[in-house]
Amino acid sequence: MDSLPKKKRLNLYLPFAKSEIQRAMSYRMNFFMFAIGGLIQVFVTYYLWIAIFKSSPTSTLNGFTLSNIIVYIFMSNITARAVNSSGDMIVGEEVLTGDIAMNLIRPISYHLRLLFQCLGTVAYQFVTLSVPMWIGLILVRYYTAHELPPSIGTILLYTCSCLLSFYILFLFNFCFGMLAFYVTYIWGLRVCKNSIFNFFSGQIIPLAFFPLWFQHAMNFVPFGSINYTPVMIYLQKLTGYEALKAILVQVVWIGVLFLISRLIWKKATKRLMILGG
Repeated sequence: MDSLPKKKRLNLYLPFAKSEIQRAMSYRMNFFMFAIGGLIQVFVTYYLWIAIFKSSPTSTLNGFTLSNIIVYIFMSNITARAVNSSGDMIVGEEVLTGDIAMNLIRPISYHLRLLFQCLGTVAYQFVTLSVPMWIGLILVRYYTAHELPPSIGTILLYTCSCLLSFYILFLFNFCFGMLAFYVTYIWGLRVCKNSIFNFFSGQIIPLAFFPLWFQHAMNFVPFGSINYTPVMIYLQKLTGYEALKAILVQVVWIGVLFLISRLIWKKATKRLMILGG
């Protein structure tokens, strides 16, 4: 398989991405419920921050104005939808049903197959949720606050950071999904993981609002690089050297998680236990 030209290898995995897009389109009710649930969460957070700023004696909190926070809330949700996929759920279900065995004997890379499945999910969410919400945010901010969107350079840097965020989260979820080889059913663990991730990634509260020791501690885990970094770049809170440094940290986390994922994959497959018949 490694001897195949890159174009043919790409064509080999593209159907997996297309199948995920088709699957998402076939379950439209789930899609609308997912979208509505996300919007409710955004507006609850929005009104909570408005109450916080109205009760504050100053117009700036930890370097954020109310305008900054409003954009942060929406861009955090947009970014989460643009990079989030469920690779851990896919791995967990395949281990539980025993389908993992058939996938392992196929003459294709399991890692790449899963990656393209997640790319299909993210592409669908990006086009149907992230882009419309982003356009709506720009229009509302322009007509209510006469605020222009960031420069093309900032948007490109933000996009680059989002792509790195996607792969960091993919690798993290891949490693997490490998727990299914040891505990078999990981649904409860996924719920806990997602709750922890939403908090520590800065999706709900910007990490700048936490104590300095906590912010420094976040340098030793990849959570902040997944959501907080791209949003801060979009807000132009990270510019120049600081933005490049943050992106470099994302690249380092990709390297670390890739090595960890390879190690866990080798050990986990040795414990393969078919429960689906």
